[in-house]
Amino acid sequence: MKPVNEHQTNDTTKAEILAVGTELLLGDVVNTNSAEIARMLAELGIGVYYQTVVGDNRDRLAAAFRTAIDRADVVVVSGGLGPTEDDLTRETLAEVLERPLHRDSEWEAHLRAIFAERRWGPGGGTTLPENNLRQTMVPEGAVLLPNSRGTAPGIYVEDENAIVVLVPGPPREMRALMNEQVLPRLAASQATAGTGAVLASRVLRIIGLGESRVAELLQDLLAEQTNPTIAPLAQLGEVHLRLTAHAGTRDAATQLIDETAATIYETLGDAIYGEDDTTLEAVVGTLLRGEGGEGKERRARTLAVAESCTGGLLAHRLTNVAGSSAWFRGGIVAYSNEMKRALLNVPADLIEREGAVSEPVARAMATGVIEACGSDCGVAITGIAGPGGGSEAKPVGLTYIAVTCDGETVCHRYRFPGDREVVKARAAHTALSLLRRSLRQ
Repeated sequence: MKPVNEHQTNDTTKAEILAVGTELLLGDVVNTNSAEIARMLAELGIGVYYQTVVGDNRDRLAAAFRTAIDRADVVVVSGGLGPTEDDLTRETLAEVLERPLHRDSEWEAHLRAIFAERRWGPGGGTTLPENNLRQTMVPEGAVLLPNSRGTAPGIYVEDENAIVVLVPGPPREMRALMNEQVLPRLAASQATAGTGAVLASRVLRIIGLGESRVAELLQDLLAEQTNPTIAPLAQLGEVHLRLTAHAGTRDAATQLIDETAATIYETLGDAIYGEDDTTLEAVVGTLLRGEGGEGKERRARTLAVAESCTGGLLAHRLTNVAGSSAWFRGGIVAYSNEMKRALLNVPADLIEREGAVSEPVARAMATGVIEACGSDCGVAITGIAGPGGGSEAKPVGLTYIAVTCDGETVCHRYRFPGDREVVKARAAHTALSLLRRSLRQ
């Protein structure tokens, strides 16, 4: 890594991620590489200041290279290293850096051996296609990084203005090459340059409070934030708070996050249901196992669900939790009134009098699924997902969710906004939140 210069602020190395491919601009392929690379760089204390996506056009790619090299210390480029004519990344970088391309004889021999062994040539032959020879070309002074999972090697070049790294576009190849070769090189460069600050982050997951309410409750903390920084992120049915700290060591950065997180926990309390990759259904599973009670004595319980408008979505999320067979008895999708009567024992006169989307029917479904499945707890969802089926009295999005546990039933009325898919997703998520609340009582 070059010495601290005008690019670097507070000894933080600035990076730009450049994703190459017209398919990314068209939306045919989702750009997951940039997100993964950003997380990898953050682990080294390299801050990603810019992310750029550019199509397979030599002039535009060259302009993107020049901009990135001018404003960043490290430029990581994914894509455009294949054997076809529209794979321009390698050649364009050589042009921008004014470095001629040279053939790497060792990689050429490696490719020829692969094609001979696996018969990847035209028509299953053993001859290396002429196009693949492009993947043996390296700019003068650059280092070829062998690809253990494909034919396109990476390239690592230390220019006078920035370190530029080229990695393949396929995520599996990119991931392996970054972990095996790029990150160790960047870590060594960081250490040599004395810019080894570490970035650490943590996500607090919040349920039951909207983004504006969270911001209101944390107003003073958000106004005074410096290190760690606090970024509220609105998600479907919940809010995430990303805490990011930088320090000389990981322990020091973690300590900064711990202190800020403790203050947030004091303010928001049990509205925070988990951290980082923890899911709401996993938390529910922990409670059903009789664990995670913050010191309270709990017992293990079983669960069954009755779904109408969500069509099995709640059961799907619950059974995604590893080990759910220990506490999940089963689910009944009683979409029609006939199935509500036959499978859940909901009285016909109740449905006729109150309507299928009503609090009494939701309560009856919750107790009915307990009887049908022999579980300790039951959850029921009935609603109008739309776009049709609504009325002035019962509009689209109207949903009732009931939870019965230990002989007590709670039921709430909701009006979820959005299209059919969003209404279903919100209903399932809210049911998990309501179940969590009941299990924590």
